[in-house]
Amino acid sequence: MEYIQSKDNLLIKDIKRLKEKKYRISSNMFLVEGFRFAQEALHSEFEVLNIFLSARGESKYISSSMENELQVNTKVYSVSDSLFKSICDTDNPQGILAVVRNKSVDIKYDHGFYMLADKIQDPGNMGTIIRTAHAAGALGVIITKGTVDIYNEKTLRATMGSIFKIPVICDEDLSLVQKLRSEGFKLITSSLDTEKNFYDVNLKEKVIISVGNEGNGISAEVYAICDLKIKIPMPGGAESLNAAVAASIMMYEVVRQNNII
Repeated sequence: MEYIQSKDNLLIKDIKRLKEKKYRISSNMFLVEGFRFAQEALHSEFEVLNIFLSARGESKYISSSMENELQVNTKVYSVSDSLFKSICDTDNPQGILAVVRNKSVDIKYDHGFYMLADKIQDPGNMGTIIRTAHAAGALGVIITKGTVDIYNEKTLRATMGSIFKIPVICDEDLSLVQKLRSEGFKLITSSLDTEKNFYDVNLKEKVIISVGNEGNGISAEVYAICDLKIKIPMPGGAESLNAAVAASIMMYEVVRQNNII
């Protein structure tokens, strides 16, 4: 374990930059906070480059035997509580932060389903969609241009570690969606502009289920290429559903129809 004391340390400066989206993108790295989250990262196929511990977190790190779970190239640093807080986003940090390198994603074209999040803006909704897609056995989550950054702290926290378990693919020009459609996937969009009941749709085929922006719904670009518009029945008379709730309902109808237990 190495000790860093200066706020002017070059590594500390680099870590602080990762709090901004543009640096996360350019470096292909992101930060995760908390002991559970750090352990999830260490046990995943993602590369954990560095772990930073506060003076307070160091004792818990030692007692947890996390040292035995480190990846081959993971380096561990100890810093003061004040310096540690300067590199964290949370108000009450647990005392551990991990620097994770993003990994390439393998696209699968076999039987199954993808979840398409179209311009979702709320970090909690986006994280919940990723977590639910993981739980429901989706092949991956596809996000369109304009969707909230999946590697910001609030989104990551809402995934509860599922960010390391399911592929998340950014598809800015919908080329991946078009490729999947050419491979037999049907793009199904939730819409208030149809009488087609979602529960009447055959979801045993290869499908991409899409849910739209919290305020504006599905974008015109996705509507233009969708194969089927559906409506989730709301007999109680509400005008709409929360985006993450709608996504969860649709994903678990896929699970039900395919009797995945």
